[in-house]
Amino acid sequence: MSEDLRARAAEYLALRRVMGYQPCDQEWLIREFLDHLESEHASTISVSRALIWACLPQGATPRWRHRRLAVIRLFAAHVHACDPQAAELIPAGMLPARVERAIPYIYTATQIADLARRARALRPVLRGHTLATIIGLMAATGMRTGEAVALNTTSIDNARSTILVIGKGGTQRLLPVHATTLMALTSYLETSRTTLGPPHDDALFLGPRASRALANSIQIAFRAVAQDSPLPRGSGNRAPRLHDLRHTFAVNTLIDAHRDGVGVQARIAALSTYLGHVSPADTYWYLTASPELLHLVSDRLENYRRQDLP
Repeated sequence: MSEDLRARAAEYLALRRVMGYQPCDQEWLIREFLDHLESEHASTISVSRALIWACLPQGATPRWRHRRLAVIRLFAAHVHACDPQAAELIPAGMLPARVERAIPYIYTATQIADLARRARALRPVLRGHTLATIIGLMAATGMRTGEAVALNTTSIDNARSTILVIGKGGTQRLLPVHATTLMALTSYLETSRTTLGPPHDDALFLGPRASRALANSIQIAFRAVAQDSPLPRGSGNRAPRLHDLRHTFAVNTLIDAHRDGVGVQARIAALSTYLGHVSPADTYWYLTASPELLHLVSDRLENYRRQDLP
């Protein structure tokens, strides 16, 4: 395959970084797509090749196939703008996604601690330490996996006890965090730099080559740890996911609000900002995400009804 497409990919990803976007899964998906083209001895991007590649994973959900094609559609548009002969424009809506919210897996504090302990047993040592620290960070802040691996050392402000997070679309939010979270990050910085030496960039979380850790690699490592743990399956026989730590943080925040009897509307507004949700509707969804939370909401509504009775 012509190296032109790989050069275009590097340009495209660099441009998105300059615009404030984080590569997240785009980098490895584009690389996988280009490897597929090379295996097919193809030197250009066509609609048919993109569709075939997007549908390759066995048992993939419509949403994941939609995501795969969406990544390549944007990349193909960039390549087409540079060289119309190198890529066809891929129309939107070719693989529609059915938005289905799966019931999240809500971890207990004991389960999170056990996952972190098992993660530290991974080898090489830094791989385990990176995963364990990310597990703790996501459980403590509700951060997305991509947001965690995108953190730089300059994102941490120990004096103000805050972390600057770059979210979807390059949006920024400043998260106040507990002192223990900052201590864990400081410990990780010392251990990772001692193990690997000076990193290649300002990334907080590092991979084995002293460069920024990849979200996909972190998720693969987590699945290996989760499969070896005694965690029960979730609703619909779903396996626990790393992203469910974010759901656990959100649900527990709302459970605490209901137990404390505080204004839940205000707590949801604050939680929506903390999690980086574009719409508060994404946060209200958590009210139905946990049986315990539903029970608390029901009890609270019943108490209100009793107070209103003459």
